[in-house]
Amino acid sequence: MGKVVPTRPMGPQRARRLQERRLAGLRVALVFPTFLDVELASHQDNARFLGAIPPLTLGYVGAVLREAGADVLLLDCSTLGMRVDKAVEVVRAFAPDYVGFSLATVDWSSSLVWMQTFKRELPSASILVGGIHMEIYPKETLSHDCIDIGLVGHADVSLVELLEAHSSGGDLGEVAGAVFRSQDGDVTVVPEKPRPKDDDDMPFPARELWPTERHFSIVSTENHFTAAMSNFGCPFRCEFCILRGDAVRQRSAESVVDEMEYCYHELGIREMDFFDPVFTIRRDRVYRICDEIDRRGLNQMVWSIRARTDAIDPALLDRMWKSGCRRICYGIESGSNAVLRRVDKRMNSVDHIGEVIRATKARGYEVLAFVMIGNPLEDRRTVAMTRRLLIREPIDMVQIAGLFPLPKTPIYNEILAKTRVDIWRDHVLHGTPVHPVIRLDTDLDDAEIDHLVTETYMHFYFRPRFAKFALSRLKQPAQVKRGVAAAVGISRSFLDGALGKGRGAGQYVSAREG
Repeated sequence: MGKVVPTRPMGPQRARRLQERRLAGLRVALVFPTFLDVELASHQDNARFLGAIPPLTLGYVGAVLREAGADVLLLDCSTLGMRVDKAVEVVRAFAPDYVGFSLATVDWSSSLVWMQTFKRELPSASILVGGIHMEIYPKETLSHDCIDIGLVGHADVSLVELLEAHSSGGDLGEVAGAVFRSQDGDVTVVPEKPRPKDDDDMPFPARELWPTERHFSIVSTENHFTAAMSNFGCPFRCEFCILRGDAVRQRSAESVVDEMEYCYHELGIREMDFFDPVFTIRRDRVYRICDEIDRRGLNQMVWSIRARTDAIDPALLDRMWKSGCRRICYGIESGSNAVLRRVDKRMNSVDHIGEVIRATKARGYEVLAFVMIGNPLEDRRTVAMTRRLLIREPIDMVQIAGLFPLPKTPIYNEILAKTRVDIWRDHVLHGTPVHPVIRLDTDLDDAEIDHLVTETYMHFYFRPRFAKFALSRLKQPAQVKRGVAAAVGISRSFLDGALGKGRGAGQYVSAREG
């Protein structure tokens, strides 16, 4: 393929991993399941319309393990359409010492079935778990015998030490973030180290382990697509978000563009979607990223971002456009100022949201809006306000979710304080259902919210204006096929919901956990 990415400066932990290769000879299979949990917020039937997005978390884990000398298999079952029996067959042939899963609470039921199956079929392999779920319910998770060890925190901080200690019979109590059972069966959670604020110790995701050519997004325009992260965490304090006020770990401009350059020249990738909650937290860093892109001649690579309308300005729009950014996804959530204030989505106003969207569209960008229905103070009147905003402003695409209160969020904590029942904890421990969801300051129930979400989708997408936009951007037959499948799927969900046959399209997105 061509150009080799220059070597970046690295921190002491990454340099030690590369030099010492402390996990040499260890075999680790990382598995991203095919989720079929139709009762929860993230399920395969609806998610497949949105795309096959690479499992970034496991990509980072795989890179850390490989740098430490381990042999790694990364099985992206969701993209490959692989069920658990076939996944076990592939992993068995690899003969792993460990089988690793990155857990999200909304997918707990499906993940547990997969882990139980792997433990039953491959009893000699240890089941290793991490992910954002482990920050919330680490002890409850290891109450399940199919799981051997876990980690709280970022993989590049302690994972190598955890596996080195576990595989050699060392003291797990000395490993920051380790979660394990003591000899008497009690679960121990070792406090994690402070998380880094920069990326010196973070390698790029191990994309060579993925079926890269099969990844796509329903909103992408280029055929060879990938996802990426330029920073982790979020300083904003939206009450529905599991990342609320999370410590931010920002990558340098040089590191971000190194990854773009590698993807473009070595993997042939032509579009990169940054999944950061807010790409534009620091404007000076965005300007440096754009300068690096231009300096290296990478502005022919299409890229897109997620942002807030109060964290962008016309000058920044101009600068990013010049460097190849072509789509901005705004989290607008609601067309009601009262709802936005209630959930601490502290943007200037709905009027200002409209002004920013119009400025973004005028510069040439595609605009995608994230919307959430069912927040506190929501009623049919506020949903109508949201619909008017979506129709009135030049928004090209919309992704709508019914609020699904997640653990660790202020909304869920308020529900917990009122009911004194931690439904998610009970779900993890005992498999009890999480529906119906308790709601705050709204009379809308689950069924009504699902119906309103699907109805809002229909109002937005089944319009001549959207049809014109969709036809204008189609480049490949595959895009036509995916677009038609999504439209049919939404229509079927709407009809099923109306006839009482299913949950509708109300859980079309995984509520942005992890």
